[in-house]
Amino acid sequence: MSAEAPTPAASPALAAPVPEGDASVSEAPPCAARTCAARELGLELLDPGSVPLYRLFRHPGGDWDPTPAAYRHERADPPAGHKDAFAVLYLGDSLPAVAIECRILRVDFADNYTWLRSIASQYEVVRYEFSQPAVFLPLDGGNRHKLGLAGRQRALGSKGPFQEAALALYERFGRVVHGLSWESMHRDQAGRIYALWHEHKATIGLTRPGSRDYQRLVDDPEWHEFLTEHPAIEAIEDPSL
Repeated sequence: MSAEAPTPAASPALAAPVPEGDASVSEAPPCAARTCAARELGLELLDPGSVPLYRLFRHPGGDWDPTPAAYRHERADPPAGHKDAFAVLYLGDSLPAVAIECRILRVDFADNYTWLRSIASQYEVVRYEFSQPAVFLPLDGGNRHKLGLAGRQRALGSKGPFQEAALALYERFGRVVHGLSWESMHRDQAGRIYALWHEHKATIGLTRPGSRDYQRLVDDPEWHEFLTEHPAIEAIEDPSL
């Protein structure tokens, strides 16, 4: 895992103005994904089989096949105009993490958790193993500011800067790095997300052990165990509630 980020320079928008013609004082903009020095970026290295990998899917082939370019709208997908540049297989290191990413597990303003039974019944659970070392480039931690992804460096709620960074990092490092990673950006950060570039499934020896007759999330024993361990999480039948 990468080291903690150094204290970032002040944002140009917040910095004191530089007198015209005064070259002795300057405020360098945050290093963007296309221009930052590779040596400044941290990597996340995973030993084979060192973390569990989960995915929820509800469309045929969603456990393995690339998402059609027209539907690549998530955080580490390519930006508009480049949707066919690459495809991502989104994975998580815990079942709650992928459930919250799929908006099944939710939290309100008072930190009360609920889960949507009707939505959970639409998703199947797939678990993966990988037999080769994996290398991911984190979008968080010490890399976040260097990639221009810190909160004050981007518009609130926009995935655009992440997608632009994903494209830049893929074009620069896609042959040697296998994907991107970050702690879930939902409240309480229920796990770590791994955005694996599809062409690297074979590189890391990714497999789906066991039967392809997957269980729905609502029937999954591990999900039931999680809910038993957290009895305050309320099941909601109607997603409109």
